[in-house]
Amino acid sequence: MKQYWWFQIIGWGVFYLSDTLLKVTAGIVNLPLFMAVLILYGYGLLVSHAMRHWYRKWRRQNLVVVLLEIFAVSLLGAAAATSLMLGTLVVIQHPIIDQAANALDLLFLNNLLVLWVVLVIWSGLYCFITRQRKVDELEVAQAGLEQNLQQAQLSALLTQLNPHFMFNCINNIRALILEDTGKARDMLADLADMLRYNLQSDAGEKSTLASELTIVATYISLMKMQYEKRLSFSVDVDDEVNRQSCVPRLLLQLLVENAIKHGIARLAQGGHVEVKVTKKQQMLCISVTNPGVFEPGESGIGVANIRQRLQLLYGGRQTFTLEQVGSQVVARVRIPIEDGACA
Repeated sequence: MKQYWWFQIIGWGVFYLSDTLLKVTAGIVNLPLFMAVLILYGYGLLVSHAMRHWYRKWRRQNLVVVLLEIFAVSLLGAAAATSLMLGTLVVIQHPIIDQAANALDLLFLNNLLVLWVVLVIWSGLYCFITRQRKVDELEVAQAGLEQNLQQAQLSALLTQLNPHFMFNCINNIRALILEDTGKARDMLADLADMLRYNLQSDAGEKSTLASELTIVATYISLMKMQYEKRLSFSVDVDDEVNRQSCVPRLLLQLLVENAIKHGIARLAQGGHVEVKVTKKQQMLCISVTNPGVFEPGESGIGVANIRQRLQLLYGGRQTFTLEQVGSQVVARVRIPIEDGACA
């Protein structure tokens, strides 16, 4: 509201100064006339405020109807303001009344036409500004809805990870309880660490690379209790890589889990899973390699989950590929490097 009145005062001040400059340019320098015009524009300001309340009642209408209504409302407003001006001049016995005693009708008509034009311009500016403001508000609201939808989609994708992982771990622990109580106890401790990381209420959609590597190490310790010597694992992070860089939460775990499920688990002799993290041209490059045969038709929920999350988080700035390289299957992810606080 305060901003509106500032616009009103400045806008009508510009109208008045423009009118005065035109008269001075035409050689008309008459202080009583300038005072009368000031009174006219003062009433014009009040009338435009009343017109604003009328315009605010508008709903969606045809453009022709809107233009006709603007011209009609502006004419009525100009007539009201001009009448108030003449009435005020008569009451205060302004000199202009005596000067135009024989032509008050022309004085009224001239001021009516001038103010009508001014009010039409004012109405156009008001409608344009208010419409633009509504468009901006709708864009902000839409952006907020899209962000909320994106957060909901990401949260839904994250919830897909937990049940799948938990069921596998619980089944493994159940199988070990009677065979090796110590191992079962260790698995429970690692599972608790995993769940604590996954279920952090204040965790965002991204985490630091260091945190992800730590949780992957915990995950591997769980898997080694199941696969024992069939599974070996290594991590290679280039010195140039900042371990505080942000990556999607549980991305590394998903990649490693996919490598074990579709690679190690299908080989009687097992194999080696390698994670490499490098930096190339402001992109963080993550690769997970495992022995096996890549069959595109067998890509399950894990791969689909990775693709969807990366698309939601990076909007096309990322790449994700799965390919066969000799006897190895290599999953590669390239994402923009984001250093600083992860959200």
